[in-house]
Amino acid sequence: MSDLSRYEGGSSRAAARRSSRAMQQIQQRGELDLAQLISSGRQYEARAMIRRRLTEDGMVDIADVYAEARRLAGDDLGLASVLVPIVKEFARSTGQDIREFGQFFS
Repeated sequence: MSDLSRYEGGSSRAAARRSSRAMQQIQQRGELDLAQLISSGRQYEARAMIRRRLTEDGMVDIADVYAEARRLAGDDLGLASVLVPIVKEFARSTGQDIREFGQFFS
């Protein structure tokens, strides 16, 4: 067992569980903050928080789609030429969804 593994308290599975629990706690705090904003009548701040989350999640999704397309295409230029327009359209539509979010709220 490496020094890093011992320092982290054991196996990589234990570290992954701690990381997962920490992410769940962060998400729960964010949801609680959002509920408090909405219930306090601060819809503008709530929309901004949701837009930020959409933007962050959208960026991660775009990066994931790009990485998967790159992995699938490998060295095959023909397949890459088919996948590039799909990735571009996904990025374009995700950006448009984020920009339009909240446009129809009163």
